[in-house]
Amino acid sequence: MEYEMEELLPLVEKLTFKYTSGDSSSVTYETARMLMEAILYCIREYDREGSEFGIRTNEKTDAATAYKLGFEAVTAKVYKTKELYHTILEEFEDYGCRNLRNTVIEGMPAFFLWYDPKFKPQDHLLTLDYPALRPVNDLCGVDAIYQYLHNIKIESDFLKAFGSVQVEELLERVMPDYRNLYYDNISYEVLLTVVGCIAANKPVGRLRLTKKDLSAVEEYFKGDSEETAEMKINSLLSDMFRRVYFDNGEMERYFCYLGREYAVRILNGLRHNSLPQIFYII
Repeated sequence: MEYEMEELLPLVEKLTFKYTSGDSSSVTYETARMLMEAILYCIREYDREGSEFGIRTNEKTDAATAYKLGFEAVTAKVYKTKELYHTILEEFEDYGCRNLRNTVIEGMPAFFLWYDPKFKPQDHLLTLDYPALRPVNDLCGVDAIYQYLHNIKIESDFLKAFGSVQVEELLERVMPDYRNLYYDNISYEVLLTVVGCIAANKPVGRLRLTKKDLSAVEEYFKGDSEETAEMKINSLLSDMFRRVYFDNGEMERYFCYLGREYAVRILNGLRHNSLPQIFYII
């Protein structure tokens, strides 16, 4: 929803008055820009969440109302995000990975402590150093933090099906000092190993493949094009998500894009005799 500058400037003026506690009506250009961005962020939030408000009609909502309701939506999302975070913490496992722990356990509370929905809702404060599989680079503010935690929750639920010892042993094969030096996504390597285990008809929960197992993996994908291998991978993962996780489709949709990437890596491994480096065999 677009608004003319004459509709937005009075909102900036009122927010500036609050920002300076009534001491001044003038601020630096940088501050004025920050406050304008705050107003636009809330209006965009109203656009995204507006269907939850009973007053939306086919007519355009005036800027002041859109900002007011958008600010309420931002505030509500902060509480929603905090509830999600507490849910994650109930069974959170970092598998000894310092980057994951520093990001989710040590760093995340700073967002709830310092986030400013009134004057700077567009700033989510954190660098989110642990990479979730689905990036949130196109989002900012509480929207970025909520989506990031939503992604972490899906990944955590996926990893819960495996013993922490098995996950840690896999990460040690990937990088011996993974606890201090691993900066990639844990679910990525676990799911890739799952693909190998299913293809080799090995117990998935152990997350272990030997050199002998790779012959079965090679036979499973022998002669496949990238498209065929991708279809095979997506099919076996879809079946696993339904049977093991009783997934309603959300987890499958979250991970589905990896089918193509895994197919390319595995077929390249077959062509160049490098499957042991892809599956980190024992």
